[in-house]
Amino acid sequence: MIEFKDFDFDDNARYKEYLGRCIQIISNASPVVLLSNKEKLNIRRSFAAKLFWHTFTIDGEELLGPPAGDWDEINWREVFAEHVPAGTVFYFVPEYLVKLWQRELGAAIKIEESRDMWDYILHIDRMEKIEGNKLKSFRKGRNAFEKNYEYTVEDITPKIFDELRAFQSAAEKNLQHRVKNVDTAQEDDEAFNFALENWDKLGNLFGFVVRVDGQIVAYLIDEQINETYSIGLLAKANYEIKGVNQFAYWYDAKINRERGIVTQNIMDDAGEEHLRFFKEHLYPLTMLKKYVVVYMPEDAETLPITQTREEHGLKISFERLKKSLTVAMSGKLNTDAANWAKNNILSALDGAQEVVFDLNGLEYISSSGLRILIAALKKIRAQGGNMTIKNVGEQVKEVLDMTGFAQIFNVEA
Repeated sequence: MIEFKDFDFDDNARYKEYLGRCIQIISNASPVVLLSNKEKLNIRRSFAAKLFWHTFTIDGEELLGPPAGDWDEINWREVFAEHVPAGTVFYFVPEYLVKLWQRELGAAIKIEESRDMWDYILHIDRMEKIEGNKLKSFRKGRNAFEKNYEYTVEDITPKIFDELRAFQSAAEKNLQHRVKNVDTAQEDDEAFNFALENWDKLGNLFGFVVRVDGQIVAYLIDEQINETYSIGLLAKANYEIKGVNQFAYWYDAKINRERGIVTQNIMDDAGEEHLRFFKEHLYPLTMLKKYVVVYMPEDAETLPITQTREEHGLKISFERLKKSLTVAMSGKLNTDAANWAKNNILSALDGAQEVVFDLNGLEYISSSGLRILIAALKKIRAQGGNMTIKNVGEQVKEVLDMTGFAQIFNVEA
């Protein structure tokens, strides 16, 4: 199996090289995105089977990103058999790689589409020329800005970082009132600060600010991946300045074209309506579709990999082996945690025949917690299965004994 480790800037150049070999380059695989989020999402990296792999954690569940490298040169059947456990969940898998996996792995690949993940791929030449009826409104916005404002454009360099941070802070506060997905906005802010703090170390960032009356009213920062491809990493604008957004994206296409960039990924919209509206009206060359993929071979010994969830001071882990399920709990199963725990536990019992509740680490159980165990026992029996409780701590054992439930449940010493 793959051994994941912490990573830093030392292998960034090599990773970028392998990322540049991918037929489709997703925004989530951006070196800046990965480095800036590695602590928050517990992102770790590995190089195995001529591919770069990443694992990350969302809501207590360990997930994999799509591996980076020469996809068409890989024997995916061998790679999955040797390196990928059954039940592994991949996020953000681009359409081309999904089709490769489906051809080689067949029914072992289960996919789920998420429109909110899709990236927008722009044709740089078309964006710079902004010709034709489709881009009429975009062209009109840019022309209005050029007509109505005295402006200047300046490359982003360390000498304006402090001024740019002040603009970002003000724009971010305004944005918090405009978007539904506040977490995504905060992640953008973290990536912005990381990019400026490590501008020279990263070595592949470029961008500019637009000024009106000497004040910054917009900026764009791009990340060049290879000779012909860039990711539109970060952008902000003062929406009170009419047409500045259109002007900024036009100018961005201009400087990308000068660098030899052919296509640019301007990242997903995270389901935000106003972002989707604007990005769709850039009339992208194509949409880079991304999927959630679960690897589930028919002869797999293990069903979904261990899933861990934690809330209200209670940690629950589920591990399934065919029709056997182990539910491990640690922390306190009190009234606050009970409603959340009940929904998670009962839904995990579907189809299970042999269920073990491992209570090692469970420090406390309330009457609400006992009712969850009773509900679980009823459901398992209705499914024709059996339930065992093991590794019971002192407080939990005392409660089971006093209530008489120790005689109802099958409790292992």
